[in-house]
Amino acid sequence: MKKKIAVLAIDDPIGNYFIEELKNIFENTIDVDYYTPNMVNKPYISNVDLILYTDPSILIEIIDNIKCNAPILMMKRTISKEIIDALRLIEGGKSAYVVNINSFMANETLATLYRLGIKNLKLYPYYEGVVNPKVVDYIITPNEFACIKNLSGEVINIGNRLFDTSTILDIIAYLNIERKFAEKVIKKYASRVPTYWRGLKNTLYDKKMLLGQLEVLLNEFDNGIILCDEKGLIQLSNLKASEIFGLEKEYLEEEQLNQLVSRNKELAILESPEEVNGEMVKFNNKHLIISVKKVIYDEVYFGRLIILKYYNELLREQNQLHKKLVGKGYYSKYNFEDILGNHSKLVAAIEISKKVANSSSAVLLIGESGTGKELFAGAIHNYSERKNKPFIAINCATLPSNLLESELFGYEEGSFTGALKGGKMGVFEKASGGTLFLDEIGEIPLELQARLLRALEEKVIMKVGGDSIISVNVRIIAASNRDLEVMVNERTFRDDLYYRLNVFQINLPPLRAHKTDINLLIEHFFETFNDHRSIDEQFMAFCQNYDWPGNVRELRNVIEYMLKIDDGKFVVENLPASQKKRMGLKFQSKEDKAKFVLEILRDLSQNGLATGRRSIHEAFCKRYYKISESEIREILKQLADDGVIEIFPGRKGCRLKSSS
Repeated sequence: MKKKIAVLAIDDPIGNYFIEELKNIFENTIDVDYYTPNMVNKPYISNVDLILYTDPSILIEIIDNIKCNAPILMMKRTISKEIIDALRLIEGGKSAYVVNINSFMANETLATLYRLGIKNLKLYPYYEGVVNPKVVDYIITPNEFACIKNLSGEVINIGNRLFDTSTILDIIAYLNIERKFAEKVIKKYASRVPTYWRGLKNTLYDKKMLLGQLEVLLNEFDNGIILCDEKGLIQLSNLKASEIFGLEKEYLEEEQLNQLVSRNKELAILESPEEVNGEMVKFNNKHLIISVKKVIYDEVYFGRLIILKYYNELLREQNQLHKKLVGKGYYSKYNFEDILGNHSKLVAAIEISKKVANSSSAVLLIGESGTGKELFAGAIHNYSERKNKPFIAINCATLPSNLLESELFGYEEGSFTGALKGGKMGVFEKASGGTLFLDEIGEIPLELQARLLRALEEKVIMKVGGDSIISVNVRIIAASNRDLEVMVNERTFRDDLYYRLNVFQINLPPLRAHKTDINLLIEHFFETFNDHRSIDEQFMAFCQNYDWPGNVRELRNVIEYMLKIDDGKFVVENLPASQKKRMGLKFQSKEDKAKFVLEILRDLSQNGLATGRRSIHEAFCKRYYKISESEIREILKQLADDGVIEIFPGRKGCRLKSSS
């Protein structure tokens, strides 16, 4: 079944233009219809997969007619290469009005021109209603608008603007278009708009230039590089490979790989039918790390790429890199040894984490706040082969959607007001080769989820305001304290993104599920704060009976608080007010303790349980804190003297008087 797109356009001509444009781009694999604010008896928009709009004002006018939960995407548009090239030829120092139907569209078109490198013209936005127009040399307009009749200057009609490449990529992601067809669409469309493809396209016309540039590039690598064709003929190599094999480059190239191996039997792994990833062999009395990658394109085998590295050089580089990363803060200090506890649920989570550490697939950590999700993420990273690569953590709940997008993917210079000169690298690029920890993943806005999904599936990103694709190699560890399955059912979280993240799900137990580890954790916090104290039995009873909604983080905060305000033994009277409130503990007088006893007596009576002194004492210690049986006896006697309860001899126990 074809996917359906609804386009919100200013008028019929623009709507028809977008229909034709989208059908040409996607070769009639989609159905497209348009809607305008001026339609008589505006129809409802339903049963569509994606809604595109050109201008926020149009969306506002039509929003009440949208009766479905389809994603809504504002189109980013650009200008053809031919127009840009023509505008660049205009003599510098000239001025021009950029005309469009309203302020938003005029300013957006103007910003696009500047972003595409039109720096030789002084540009001003123009739209109907501008007072006292300036005298300019040119009028740049996508159509012959009536309002330009009042202007003087040479008219340059740029025609309807094209979709920006980023919008095409977003449509592909939202509609889950099949990968091979998506690549075909991107390559074909890139020839029409100013993108990174142009330089590559021109280079491909001259094979000699391409080979020359490739040779220069290969020689920049510290690794030895050999490229063989499908028959095993060595076609390209670099100087480092010549050094490793002790052969001049001209002799190494044009030799058959099997001949090279026949002279050096220890290198038999080079002919392995399977790919090789970082295997160590001893060659010429040195340890050599070898990787062999198959070169496959469109399911056709073109040969193999061989990468060679001396082990001692690799070790030195990793140490240098780790020092740099530590200096920048792109690392994790956590290891599995830092996760304290002996409970079976916690041990099971650790064991699973170790088993999946070396996979490149995503990990989803599910656990309440304070259960140590970032600690687990860092430990998984440091237990993996990526441990000497960057580890970057970002909390998706701390930034608004527009800032989160630029934080994740980076941005180009001039892409928005306040953008830094030279642009900014996003965390996907910074973490490339390593691990990116996305905490509170459930808080990521729905409109950003499609971009995140594409980054995970295709391992490519595009900066905000950019038009070039950047390859990234990042292992994702995501975490959430929300039920993502519920969010998927509520359509607040994309199901395809959830399944992409939920390859390895690890559930972290709350502290209330492994209270046997509390003693160990308290001792650890004493060491952390370099202050050891004795602990009152009542305080330890509180720790075992309290539910710890803030988990290990809350326990740590309580211990730190008690160390600061309590000079001696830990006692329940000095607990923070929040914990006292949750447990209903005040410890101000005997009257407060009597109230607790009465509550227990009511509960025991209503449940048909024994109400003797020992039963009340046992329930009090379990529910609140340890108290002596003699103190319970005194409280019961006082309640009886006050006429609140009756005490009977033997097993009959105590009973509330009817007035209580």
